Amino acid sequence: MVHKTKGIILRTVKYGDTSLICTVFTELLGLQSYMVKGVRSAKAGGRKANLLFPGGMLDMVAYEQPNKNLQMLKEFSAGFIYQSLQEDVIKNGVAVFAIEVVTQLLVAHDPQPELFSFLEDFLLMLDRVATRNTANYPLFFIIQSARISGYFIAGYYNEYQTHVDLHEGQFSEHTSRFPPFISGREAELMSALNQADSFDEISQVAMTADERRKMLQYFLAFLQLHVPHFRELRSLDILTAIFY
Repeated sequence: MVHKTKGIILRTVKYGDTSLICTVFTELLGLQSYMVKGVRSAKAGGRKANLLFPGGMLDMVAYEQPNKNLQMLKEFSAGFIYQSLQEDVIKNGVAVFAIEVVTQLLVAHDPQPELFSFLEDFLLMLDRVATRNTANYPLFFIIQSARISGYFIAGYYNEYQTHVDLHEGQFSEHTSRFPPFISGREAELMSALNQADSFDEISQVAMTADERRKMLQYFLAFLQLHVPHFRELRSLDILTAIFY
């Protein structure tokens, strides 16, 4: 069966002398792996291979063979050409982080059009926003993508619920039985971030670099507690270097 769909590249691995294996988040088919033959050959001239990078957006025509882990691409073209995201070190670091997060949230072959749309919109916004306004974008991405996937911290900070229990996944009037123990200013910040549902709102949450680092650690810890097989992120070192 042949399908026409949009796709976002998550990972590429060289195969042989001229081919690539690409892990792609597709709008129609969910997470898929494709063999792209001959794309690195001298005859191809590298033009097509230049489209196949993590975060690259494609318009694709792909074969689907049930019960096969590796599919074939019939044809593909650029779905969007970034203006700044690839060259801007900070924006590119945020994009790499977002791609690693979504890769761990995805289930193979399970279409998730809402999550696809969110990732697409996030990368497009990241490409056009001023770099100075992106500091809270990693937090926005991890909170919203997790929420779309069914993982979120319930409740909000108030005079009665002054603690956050990551193990129970909620704001609470009692301190958590297990670390981390989050209360006061940190709980208030987590609540503000958790309730921000737009790029503008998340950008207006004022934090120090150290507070931002802690918030990211807490939301990542929440996912590691509740999402099966959610591992430490290699891209976290990149974010630490550029933001914290």
